[in-house]
Amino acid sequence: MTSSSAAIVPITLTVNDRTGLTLWAPPWEDDDGEEWQGFLGDGKKILLYPNTADLAAFIASGVENDLSDHPGWGQVLKATPDQLRPGSEDHYDLDEVYEWASGEPDPVHVSALANVVDMVAKIADCCDDGALRRLVEGTPAYAELVDEDVSYQGKDGRKRWNELGDTIADSWERAIKRTEDWLEWVGDFSESEFDGEASVWERVGAQPIEIRLADATYLTVRGEVTIDAEGDDTETVFLGDEDTVAVFTEVADLARYCRVATEHRLVQLEWWEELADIEDDDAFTPEETSRFDLRKPSESGAELVRELADFCGLEADTEVLDGPSVDKDDWTALVTEIQTCFVEKD
Repeated sequence: MTSSSAAIVPITLTVNDRTGLTLWAPPWEDDDGEEWQGFLGDGKKILLYPNTADLAAFIASGVENDLSDHPGWGQVLKATPDQLRPGSEDHYDLDEVYEWASGEPDPVHVSALANVVDMVAKIADCCDDGALRRLVEGTPAYAELVDEDVSYQGKDGRKRWNELGDTIADSWERAIKRTEDWLEWVGDFSESEFDGEASVWERVGAQPIEIRLADATYLTVRGEVTIDAEGDDTETVFLGDEDTVAVFTEVADLARYCRVATEHRLVQLEWWEELADIEDDDAFTPEETSRFDLRKPSESGAELVRELADFCGLEADTEVLDGPSVDKDDWTALVTEIQTCFVEKD
């Protein structure tokens, strides 16, 4: 799910060594022209879940929440657990702020810091927390950080960067405390879906997937690549290029390719190069929610088929997938055509 007007976006928040999944509705206007924004909440606190399955279960329960009246809630009700997985830019790690601020003011660290501070400000606004709002929006160093025109290069820039570090050292602990007071952690976070190696893939904005066909089972990677300067729109991209998808039969081969290959579309992802540092091949094994059996029609499989057809530039009639049921012959024809775009690597 990508952010747009009247959209609802899955995000993760990491606070005090816990990472939880929730939903955020970026600013939108109602019929009276009044602007709103909000989070998935119970009227008192923002709800956080340890995995996409738990979040999907809550959505399916039909329990009223702070986003129930949002114009995009109907789309959320139709979302699969995999579609509730945040995009590469939708992870906000409050714990890492100290580490980022202590490093060099490179674009990656500056952008990550600005995104987290901006999200904390949104929480302050939505929860009407005046003290938190004053802390992040009323502090010059934080306000300057989220200004797109700010620069931390050169002598003056280095001075501003050091002042920001001092501000973080003095106040960020209070910001974390006030933010956590607004969070309700729902479920078992002892093994969060977003901890450990999974966080690398979340940061990269991609995930290994398994595609099961009648005569073979393949592995590849699917990701979301930004296609506009503002970063609001993305397109689904696979490990491949020139209308082909690189596929593998062994996890070790997929892992090796991801670490060293550069002739594919996913190298556009900002954090892709981090995969070169992952030594454990098992980290490239698809999760259960990223396994697709295309031997027969299914809702999740249909979405993958649409994405593959679009990526490969096929003129296939994917509208046959839109009905309440899919003809088996139409399904087989589509999958067979898509398979012609697979290039097996070793």
